[in-house]
Amino acid sequence: MDKNQFICTLTVIIQTLVTKIKKKFKISYEEALEGLYNSRLYQALEDEETKMWYFCTNDLLNMYVQEKETGDYFKGYE
Repeated sequence: MDKNQFICTLTVIIQTLVTKIKKKFKISYEEALEGLYNSRLYQALEDEETKMWYFCTNDLLNMYVQEKETGDYFKGYE
């Protein structure tokens, strides 16, 4: 995938994921976006080589919640 395609794909994933985080935690869109940007999950999503963008947004939401609770977003997905 070229860089522009990856950026477009990541943008759609982030928008959808942030909306789900907002609803789950009953917080503003900005708070949800900041929380995601400050997560290790986002760092992994941002790196195309990890292929994290293959996961559906429901799985990514579960990973985000797990990271907030345990510090490890990928436990159970190995």
